[in-house]
Order: sequence, then C-alpha cells, then structure tokens
Amino acid sequence: RSSERTPTLARAMSTKITVALDWTPNGNHLGFFVAKDKGLYDAAGLDVKIVSPADAEYDGSYNPGDRDADAPGAPKYVTPCSKVAEGSAHFAMNSPEGVVGWNTAPGRPQLKAVAALLRDRNTSAIVTLKSSGINSMKDLDGKRYASYAARFEGRIIQRMIQHAGGVGDYVEDTPPMLGIWNTLLEGEADATWVFTQWEGVEAKLKGVELNAFPVCDFGVPYAYAPCLCAHPEWLPAHPAAPEGVP
Repeated sequence: RSSERTPTLARAMSTKITVALDWTPNGNHLGFFVAKDKGLYDAAGLDVKIVSPADAEYDGSYNPGDRDADAPGAPKYVTPCSKVAEGSAHFAMNSPEGVVGWNTAPGRPQLKAVAALLRDRNTSAIVTLKSSGINSMKDLDGKRYASYAARFEGRIIQRMIQHAGGVGDYVEDTPPMLGIWNTLLEGEADATWVFTQWEGVEAKLKGVELNAFPVCDFGVPYAYAPCLCAHPEWLPAHPAAPEGVP
C-alpha cells in the first residue's frame, strides 16, 4: 500500500490560506501564481486561495459602484486588509504606510507586515504624461491628482511637491480604484501613483511616455512596497505560514 498521499487528499490535509491581493493580478503578484502553478504550496502543506479585487465583493471600493459608503443600500467598502481584519482572508497586500495606518487607528486590529514582495524600494512613483508638460513634482501645484484615498497618501504627495520647491496645493480626486490608471491616460487627471514595474511597463508596451518621480527621491523615507500583512492574533497559531506564502 503506497504511503504517498494523493493530490486531493494532500489538499484536504493542508492548512487553508486565503491571500487577498491589492490589485487585479499583475507582475507584483507573480510569485504567488508561480508557486501555486508549480505545486510549491502543496509541497509546503498549504492550500492557497488567491482573491482578486476584481471580484464582485469589492464593488463600491475597488470597482465602480455606489461610492457613497453611507448611502442606504451602499455596498460595504471592502479592502484586502479589511478582509484580514474580519477573518475572511489570512494575508493581505498593502502599502507600508497602510500598515502604519492599521497600527495607529483606534478600534482596529494592529495588522503586522510579515514580508516585502519586491527587493527594490524605489518602484513606487508619481507619474505624469510626458505630453502634459508637468516635468517636476512642483508643477503639480494646482493640478489634479487621482488618489487611492489612502490615509497618508495626500500628505506624502504634498511633501513631495514641497520637496521639489512647490507649495503642495493640489486637487485630489478619488475615482474608483481600478479605473485610476485610465484617468491619467484619458486626461481626466494630471498625475497618479503607480508601480514602475507594473503600470510603468504597461505604458512602455503601449508607447505611452511618462515622467516618473520616485517617492524615495523626494524627501519621503519610503519603505518596501507592497508588503504582506496578517492578523496579529492569527500569526502565533500559524508561525510557519508567513515563510511558505510569499
């Protein structure tokens, strides 16, 4: 009688893990999908489910929908970290300043960053279209910035403008998140925040020329982004999970 477990039995005996991505699948998430496709999670005893913000449960937050969270019948504002906080996901991708937010806002679990997904700290950048003539962060004074409505995002943008010699007075728009990149391409916004190895690469493939202003170059001691977060009450019971998932 063979002692080897069948794949179905192995999955049934594995630790079930749900990873909530911060965006629709892209290059930042490549390691998750490669590990799943190559059976590395199975070999580590992990049954990993990957959840994308393109799913219907994100309507009203990432996806277009009723953007007034207080309106009657408005959908719940769901984010990867809120899924970890409520227990419907075990890991979530977030920004480093987002982790700070979860550790400083009252009434929230203090989510812990357990891994950085990229080795290069300087891949987060504010970008403008080269055709716009906005060639410096200080030129964003009075311009429209497409925001993700993150807690510290506005102050980071303001500091970057000031570091470049501007006042830091700009217009902040908050379109549905999955459409933010298109607002720049379609001229509805003058600037937005991107990952240079994701939207930056997409722009090159489309022949779109960008001016990129890396966050680290403008007086902001930015940490590794994106990072993987987990609930502090779940981690002690699953100490090996952070090593097996990233």
